[in-house]
Amino acid sequence: MTSLQAFHKIKDLQDRDKIAKQKIYQEQVDRFESVATELYEALKEKENAEEKFHEELRETKVRAQNFILHEQYIDQLNKKILNLQPRVQQARSVMETAHDNLSSAHIEVKKFEKLIEKKLTQHEDWLKAEESKAMDEVSTRQYLNYKNR
Repeated sequence: MTSLQAFHKIKDLQDRDKIAKQKIYQEQVDRFESVATELYEALKEKENAEEKFHEELRETKVRAQNFILHEQYIDQLNKKILNLQPRVQQARSVMETAHDNLSSAHIEVKKFEKLIEKKLTQHEDWLKAEESKAMDEVSTRQYLNYKNR
């Protein structure tokens, strides 16, 4: 049974590792969500600005200076969006790596759980076999003692 205790200790170690990887994964998910939300808001802001400007064009006459200001604002938003896109991709990549690590840790824990379960089953089978041998021996002795009388 000492090997079983060793397997339990290893499983506990793997559990702690899995919990640590869950925390890292959750942090990466939160980081990805914040960067992705920032990108979404920039895209939405650009869309709203363009829509508002097109409404202004339809309803009233727009001065040339407003065109220039609008183009500068849209260019600024485009630069922000172009800056955010690689950050979102990087955050997604890091999050996916953390997810893969978490999956691996989960698999390792499951392996040790199955191994412990298998060892327990083997031990129970061994105990049953030993009990059966002992019962056979007792039965044989009783039979021989009865015959010798």
